[in-house]
Amino acid sequence: MEKVFLNQATMVNAWDQMLIKNGAKIVSLNESVAAVRTDQQRLEHELDFVASQQAELEEALQPLEASLSASGQTVDSERERTYALAESLDGQLARMCGDLKEVIEHLNSTARTQDSRDPVHQIGKVLNAHMDSLQWIDSSALAVERKLGEVTRLAEVQKRDNERLQRSMLE
Repeated sequence: MEKVFLNQATMVNAWDQMLIKNGAKIVSLNESVAAVRTDQQRLEHELDFVASQQAELEEALQPLEASLSASGQTVDSERERTYALAESLDGQLARMCGDLKEVIEHLNSTARTQDSRDPVHQIGKVLNAHMDSLQWIDSSALAVERKLGEVTRLAEVQKRDNERLQRSMLE
């Protein structure tokens, strides 16, 4: 009985370890899915923006076409060229969307297979941190430069005011 119990306890322990590992994998997969959903929503917003711009362009073109046709000029060739351009842009946008989906899928697949102990992965993390720091330094330097320009401008205004005041006191 003791041997049977030990065998069953060993099997239950192995199943428990497998469940813990699978739970960690599920959490990791859930995080990846959340990141992909966020990227997908951002892409959908960008595509909606492009579609709204295209609709605005079409609305802007309609009065122009009407005025040209009313004046007796033929706009068929220009319209055909515009529609051909719109179709070309639509095709390019569709290809870009497909390319972005492929890139996202590739990034997600590589993110799942990367080992955090991999030296290349660790170097990439360090380089990303350095890039973020450099971008922060650059933006901070630009902010300081703008503030310095404002202070310089204010100092010049103050100097001019002082000169005017001195001239008015001498007169």
